[in-house]
Amino acid sequence: MNGRLFLALFVAAVSAAFFAPQNAEAAQGSVCPPYKKAITLNFKTLTPPPVYNNRLSIQGIQNLFREHTEAVLGPHESALGITYAESTYSAQTQSMAMQVRGGYCVYLTNIDAEFGWKRMQVYIASEFAPGTCEYNSVLDHENQHVAVNNGALREFAPRFRAEIERALSVQQPVFAGNADAAMETAFKNVSRGMDNTLAQFQDTMAARNAPLDSASNYAATAELCANWNKAKPRRR
Repeated sequence: MNGRLFLALFVAAVSAAFFAPQNAEAAQGSVCPPYKKAITLNFKTLTPPPVYNNRLSIQGIQNLFREHTEAVLGPHESALGITYAESTYSAQTQSMAMQVRGGYCVYLTNIDAEFGWKRMQVYIASEFAPGTCEYNSVLDHENQHVAVNNGALREFAPRFRAEIERALSVQQPVFAGNADAAMETAFKNVSRGMDNTLAQFQDTMAARNAPLDSASNYAATAELCANWNKAKPRRR
């Protein structure tokens, strides 16, 4: 009953401060002086609470599932609820550009990074009224997905921070013919290492949620209540 996890990697805005040209001894041609100060990292983990929705019918939940996955197959064909978690990693950098002979040397000064949930929404079919056995069973199932998702987030957030810190520790000044190109390259150098961590996070989420959506687990949930087929969509 868990929706596919969607990762959104947002391109960061970059701001810069420009400084007066240095002499040839300070920066000869395309050679940029090394960093004199460590890059400051401000890292935030986003953990908004899940939003619960009991307004979609079973068909509406099926439609929502189809919108976010390639197909509805196996146990998901009879899903009565869905947990839709959308994660985000975003970073905004500040930098300074020093004009040298032939171009600019760009130095990152600080980076504000966020990783976590952009949103997490839990849908329970409107055929099941709050307080009924069926509603509570679906709610319990979806809350297991919420727990799995949040557990993975707690595990991976320090990894994201460590990966950014590692990238910043080896970051070198970037030279380019114009300041904008140099700033773009500097940001890409930091973000490049995040792709593998993002993929690991997504794979971990899928692997840990899969047992909850097995046919056997669905069957066990079905045994908990007697009126699965008697409920009708409620008008809103």
